[in-house]
Amino acid sequence: MSTGTLRRSFKRLLSLSSTESSTLVPDNGNKILVVGLGNYPAPRSRHSVGQYLLQCIAEKHDVKLSFRKSCKGHMASFSHGGAEIHLLKPKYFMNLNGKSVVKAVRQLELPPSNVLVLHDELDLPLGRFKIKNGGSANGHNGVIDTQERLKYSEFKRLRIGIGRPASKEEVTDYVLSDFTRDEKSLLAAMKDSLVDTIHQTISIMQKSPGITSDSHIEKLNTALDELPEFEYDKAPTNTESTTRPSSPGQQQ
Repeated sequence: MSTGTLRRSFKRLLSLSSTESSTLVPDNGNKILVVGLGNYPAPRSRHSVGQYLLQCIAEKHDVKLSFRKSCKGHMASFSHGGAEIHLLKPKYFMNLNGKSVVKAVRQLELPPSNVLVLHDELDLPLGRFKIKNGGSANGHNGVIDTQERLKYSEFKRLRIGIGRPASKEEVTDYVLSDFTRDEKSLLAAMKDSLVDTIHQTISIMQKSPGITSDSHIEKLNTALDELPEFEYDKAPTNTESTTRPSSPGQQQ
C-alpha cells in the first residue's frame, strides 16, 4: 500500500471549509505537543512503540531529540502547516510519563487540548492503528498518569496496535518484551503511514480543536479502516523469540 493512497483518502475525507477553520482556531492553536509514551529504559519494547514512532517523526523532519532537564525528557521542534510542533519523549517509567507531559505543557504555555499522545494498544492487532478523541485510558498506565496530572482526559491519542497475548497473566511480560523480527519488519512497513496519520491529525487539531473535532476524527478513522491490511515483508526471516528487557524495576 502506498502512502500516496493514504494521503488522497485523507485529503478527500478531511477537507474543512475556510469559514469553519477560521472560527475554531483557539489561543495558542499554533502550538502542538506530540508525546511518545514508553518505558524509557526499554526503547525497543512493545510498550515503547509510541517513542519509536516519535523518533520516526523526528527523522522525517530532520530534527534531533535532545534532553531538556526542565521537562525531564527529550524534545525537538519543527514547523508544519503553519504550526509549531513540539516532540516529547519522557525519560520516566511508563506509569510516570505524565510528569514530563505536564511540565512541557506548562513550559510551552499551551492548552491540554493541543496535546497528541502516541501509545501502544493491546486491543488492536499489530498492523492497525486508530485515533481516539479523549475518553477512557482502558487501563493504560501511561495514559492514566497523563490524564491525572493534566487533569484533562480529552486530548487526542494515536493508539498503535500491538496485539494481545493468549492469557491475561502474560500481559506484563508481553508488553515489556521486544518486538520479534517479523513484528519489527511490519512496523517498518507501517512507519510512513503512521507518520502521515500524525500529520493529518495535527491538521485537524489546527482547524478544529478540542471536542468539536469529533466528526473529523471519525472520518479519519473511517479512512484508516478502509486501508488494506499491512503485511510482513516477503523476504524470508527467522522469527526471534521475545525476551524481556534486562533493565530492572520496569513498570507497566
